[in-house]
Amino acid sequence: MQINNPFANTDTLFCNGTKTISYGQFVTDVGRFANYFGEISNDTVALYIQNNFYLFCVCFFGLLCAHKNVALPGLLTPQNAHIYGNLTNVVVTDSLDEYPGFTKVLPNTTCEPIKWNMSDISAGTVYFFTSGSTGTPKQIKKTMAMLLCEVQYHTHMHANQIAMLPVVVASIMPHHMYGILWRVLFPIVGGMPVDMDMIFTPEELIVKQESYKQILFITTPSFLDEITKYGGQYEFPNNCLGIFTSGSLLHAKTSASVHAMFGVSPFEVFGSTETGGVAYRQQGNGEIWTLFDDVNVSIENGCLSISSPYCFQSPYLMSDAVEMIDDAHFKLLGRADRVVKIAEERISLADMETHLGNNEFISRAYCTKMRKGVRDIIGTVIELTDKGVQRIITVGRRVFINEIKNYLSGFVPNVALPRCVRIVHKIPTNAQGKFVQSDILAILNSSVVEPIMQNVIKTDSQMAADLTFLGDSAYFNGHFPEFPILPGVIQMHFVFYFIRLFFHINVSAFDVVKLKYSSVILPDTLTHLELTRINENEYGFCYSQKEKICSTGKIVIHGGRDV
Repeated sequence: MQINNPFANTDTLFCNGTKTISYGQFVTDVGRFANYFGEISNDTVALYIQNNFYLFCVCFFGLLCAHKNVALPGLLTPQNAHIYGNLTNVVVTDSLDEYPGFTKVLPNTTCEPIKWNMSDISAGTVYFFTSGSTGTPKQIKKTMAMLLCEVQYHTHMHANQIAMLPVVVASIMPHHMYGILWRVLFPIVGGMPVDMDMIFTPEELIVKQESYKQILFITTPSFLDEITKYGGQYEFPNNCLGIFTSGSLLHAKTSASVHAMFGVSPFEVFGSTETGGVAYRQQGNGEIWTLFDDVNVSIENGCLSISSPYCFQSPYLMSDAVEMIDDAHFKLLGRADRVVKIAEERISLADMETHLGNNEFISRAYCTKMRKGVRDIIGTVIELTDKGVQRIITVGRRVFINEIKNYLSGFVPNVALPRCVRIVHKIPTNAQGKFVQSDILAILNSSVVEPIMQNVIKTDSQMAADLTFLGDSAYFNGHFPEFPILPGVIQMHFVFYFIRLFFHINVSAFDVVKLKYSSVILPDTLTHLELTRINENEYGFCYSQKEKICSTGKIVIHGGRDV
């Protein structure tokens, strides 16, 4: 496959608001690394560079130009390195970790560059790994010819936006197929500058928008959910030409909110690592999906069977049930593998989630089959609308959950009604926006239920929220029978809980200093929490009620990991 280089040597390819790197410099750097990587005897090399996007791109293309196949683990640790050992024992990384059984190659070199162009890499192979949230990641082999073919289609499809020369800004990592296609190849093949920084917060997105005349934003449903939760805090510049998202389905309410905030309806890509892109939609035009031109489908047992030049094997049977509207359009009905049996009844979890999401009190829900004692039951995790928050505070958790079950009983048999329900501010998802089954089960199996949260404010260094610890929560039982108050240990539990939820740090070793309890926290009483990141390892917290301080302290973290 021949792909022409879209840039002259003086044109900007990478930038970050203050620094620019030309296409010519990129070509030189890739050629230098290709020469360096050519000394590696292995045919396949793992690439694991987390925090330097430009270095990742140079090494990715350098390995391909050195005629190496590239394995892209989304997460590589000393504990999980063995998963990738069947492919290679060499890893190119800037990590300080040592990986048992692997030879580390540090990405630094002063070799003379070799000449190359895009056509040189089309014969290469890239190994992707599915998220593996419920088990060992699945290995998917894609040729660069497949990936380049797919990205060329998208650049033609979005030629009008590309012609306006926006800067591509992203909140996704490049270590999975969506990241490679849309954050790496899409801007390079389309001839657009790409910002080297990864967006983690709405504030960072605003800074990028203010730095450039126009942008395209590559993101995930989970990031858009986050933005819309705190949308009232921010005013985004009106210079976003397009928002692209994939990884999981975008909720209709989120799509509408994003359109109101940015003036564009998100462009959703439906597909998988195995199939590549299959279809797209913009929910401003409705919920129906439109097949990409090169994709052919048939229906087997109600599910999509895909044949396309992007698919690692054709035909490929997906687990997604659909209703075909015509040859080019379909309605997505949910995953066929999310039909479970409870007491001999076949239950569609996706249908349950749809019914729950249509309730005025519920923003979205996730249902799963779980084990409770000797029985299989349905567990449900729910995010509330503003009306839902007010309702549960008014009537209490038990009454509210019974109301939801009564509502749901109009759509599903009694045996399918959820026996375990948890109300949360945010349902856990991974970086690709997919629900994390292990985290959801941890919430369902915990008796320490989340307080009801309102007026949440989140910045890079602070989280603040109004909390209501409902009186029928289990942690008030026995503390004390005649005068229930919130135990100090529960207050500390939620400090760590919110550090994990909002700052994405799972604390394993710590000290609590300057801890002071000044006033009791009563059930059903509005309590304000402020959590401040003082530095990378220190967090301060304060629980208060109006002008009254309830408790304060500081957490000093000695051990933890990003989540």
